[in-house]
Amino acid sequence: MKLVTCSRGGSNPRLGAVIGSWDRWEWIVDLHDANPQLPADMMAFIDAAGGLTGDVWERASRTVASVEKELRRGKNPAAIRPSEATIHVPIHPRLLRDFLAFRGHVARTRAAMGSVVPPEWDALPAYYNGNHLNVVGPSDAVTPLRYTIVDAGRRRVVASSKLDYEAEVGYVLGRGGWKIAAKEAAAHLFGLTIFNDFSARDIQMTAGRIGMGPAPGKDWATALGPCIVTRDQLGELRDQSVAVRVNGEERSRGRYDELVHRNPLVKEGERALWSFPEMLEHLSYAQTIHAGEVWGSGTIPGGCELERGDKARYLNPGDRVEIEIEGIGVLANSIGPAT
Repeated sequence: MKLVTCSRGGSNPRLGAVIGSWDRWEWIVDLHDANPQLPADMMAFIDAAGGLTGDVWERASRTVASVEKELRRGKNPAAIRPSEATIHVPIHPRLLRDFLAFRGHVARTRAAMGSVVPPEWDALPAYYNGNHLNVVGPSDAVTPLRYTIVDAGRRRVVASSKLDYEAEVGYVLGRGGWKIAAKEAAAHLFGLTIFNDFSARDIQMTAGRIGMGPAPGKDWATALGPCIVTRDQLGELRDQSVAVRVNGEERSRGRYDELVHRNPLVKEGERALWSFPEMLEHLSYAQTIHAGEVWGSGTIPGGCELERGDKARYLNPGDRVEIEIEGIGVLANSIGPAT
């Protein structure tokens, strides 16, 4: 299923299921309206059916199939056209984490700074905890980051001049647990979404030298959406195309396999990525993980401006960023006016 959180006519956001292809939505079914026995919001649905099994999952599948059948004969009051709906962030995560999974991205960003991939990257899948309260959805505007800094003993407010996008895969966990083996990971993955880790590179680099993590350059805004595609529908990422556009201009395009596994910066015998099963096993041996968490994969190689070094064209107020992953959709956000 392709699941969204949407509203119509000023109503409260509700859980919806998309009918149609990933790039041509035809209808959105309000699942609770179609069947009052189903949860009305995404988190409640994940809590009840995060493993894609059980009564709630089967009931939802039957409900979508029934409504789709009725729509072929006419209309169903629980279904609306996408143009009549407002699409919100699909999920407000219980916890937000962002990994650094792709060697090609690490190699390119380190090269832009005159460095190389650190050997520690091969030792464990590194991540940071994001701010799950600063999450936006499709078409939402992101406020440019302003931060305070003490310079020569005086405090001043600075507007970031290096706002960046980051095209990532978002893993939505459907089941929690502790000490989960990699071979069991699929049962804990609810689905995939697009994850845009907006980053203020100037404050990120300044804060990074202190040694306490990337905040606040990384946790003031993360975008998710436009939907969550359940794992049974999308399957493994391999040949899907990935593209990034800014103001309609294509900044990056390629097949996932080409960008990740056949990246020229990845030498034969080197690890190309940390997979979701590896992330899950590593993290769940350190702590209990929970349904409703969302994990970013880290930037798909080519999916940010930082990789371009001196040729980077960072975002400005008014710019519109679109990240497209075949099989999921397009996540579009604008940069709001400077405040």
